[in-house]
Amino acid sequence: MAFALAMAVGGCLSPEKAERDADETARELATAYWQAQTGSTNEFSIARPMEALTLKIALEAVRQGVTNAIFPRIEGVARLAPGSNGLVRLSLQDALALGAQNNRRYQTLKEAVYTKALTLDSERYEFDTRFTGFLIGALAGEPEIYKNTAEAGAGAKRKFENGTTIAGNLAVDVVRMLRDDWHSTGLTGDLTVTVPLLRGAGRDIVREPLTQAERNLAYALLAFARYRQTYALSVAKAYYSVLEYAQNRRNSDDNARRLEQNWDRAEMMFKAGRMDRIQVDQAKTDLLAARQTIITKQQSYEDALDSFKITLGIVPEAPVALKDEELASLEAEMAACATNQPHALADFPDETSALNIALTRRADLAATRGDVADCERAVKVAADALKADVTVEGGGEIDEERRQHKPYGGTESTFARIKLSMPWDRRRERNAYRKAQIDLDQSRRTFEEAEDNVKNEVRAGYRNLVAARALYENKVESLRTAQMRVDSNDLFMQSGRSSMRDILEAESAMLTARNALCSAVISWRISDLSLRTAMGTLEVK
Repeated sequence: MAFALAMAVGGCLSPEKAERDADETARELATAYWQAQTGSTNEFSIARPMEALTLKIALEAVRQGVTNAIFPRIEGVARLAPGSNGLVRLSLQDALALGAQNNRRYQTLKEAVYTKALTLDSERYEFDTRFTGFLIGALAGEPEIYKNTAEAGAGAKRKFENGTTIAGNLAVDVVRMLRDDWHSTGLTGDLTVTVPLLRGAGRDIVREPLTQAERNLAYALLAFARYRQTYALSVAKAYYSVLEYAQNRRNSDDNARRLEQNWDRAEMMFKAGRMDRIQVDQAKTDLLAARQTIITKQQSYEDALDSFKITLGIVPEAPVALKDEELASLEAEMAACATNQPHALADFPDETSALNIALTRRADLAATRGDVADCERAVKVAADALKADVTVEGGGEIDEERRQHKPYGGTESTFARIKLSMPWDRRRERNAYRKAQIDLDQSRRTFEEAEDNVKNEVRAGYRNLVAARALYENKVESLRTAQMRVDSNDLFMQSGRSSMRDILEAESAMLTARNALCSAVISWRISDLSLRTAMGTLEVK
């Protein structure tokens, strides 16, 4: 019994080994399918890098005032370190790389790929040769083959993709061997071959669960690939939105400073008798309104920044800010594009070609198209279930026994038979078949709608990009006009030819034009990225 217990314990699969083996299998399958889909040479893994935890610890240390916090090296991220104001500033590339490590939805979709890979491995196991039986079963009186309770059995079973099943068992009487007649042995075995002829026959029908598992893994990878694009776009939108709030805050500061100068000048001109009191009060009213705008802009900026941190998977209180020079770089890039490119769509194919590209490359549309194929196969499987059960079985059995100093003796037999079960009652199968047909019709309509939505996104993307380019050029001219208006009114005010209301209206128009130009720059870039995302061509490293 102690021997049996030792073998039982030694044969157990530990949770740690189960995790390692499952991870290795899932990683190999996911990597193979990922590389086949994308052409990438990277390994697919769900392991969250330790840098994510180290970064969280370092940011918390900075927040608490620690000056020598150690930041990890993260691939794709510039060396992180707090600035003189205690803030860690991120570029857009840094934000994208950190988001890929920390974003919760991103991680969930990667884990979904792993679970689909494990399901595929389980379905593949159905067509592997499976062995059963062991010695301990006999010692416990419960062998795998129940010829008698004194036998230790071993068996093997293999199912082929055409539906054929081969099963064999072999048993040895080991209890007799452990007694004084250990030279004697008993041997029992059987072999059975089963071949379905109608229902359940055929490679497509038999391997349908495996086929669906393979496609589910491909769909999970398509969903992940699509999310990478849409997530990158959402990070870019959120990043530039925060920069826009910050720029609006600076514009409001500058506006308030200029209004304060106007008010001071108005006060001096009032004391000199060159301006009436009502104009001075107008200047002060606009100054107070500008100061109130600063407060609301600062609040909006902080709210947007905290939301952006959550998008990256960073806690809101982390001492993280964005690099303001990213906006200046974007403004210079857009200005160069406006100068060098004749029209907004210079980097894109014509609309017809773009629609074809989108229909071919959109990962989410490929998954929806795959659903139609899945439903078509489901109809075939459901139709197969309506057939009669006709199965051919054949095999043989042996039951041999050898006594001490005597030859083997026993019986041998073979058999062959046909099992027939007519489809007298197929109500469930009938209903399942009709439901499969309805599901197929629904999947086709869903795919048609998805195609229309993709086309609409691309067409709208073209219109938005053209409009964004035109809007940018309009706002550039608006800012130039507003600046000329402010400069002219300053000169007129000094010569007494302009009223305070003219000055204040010019300053308000200047603030509006600066904010609008910033928004137009960002809108142009986001329109470009959105169109690439709609076409499925946005490259995410």
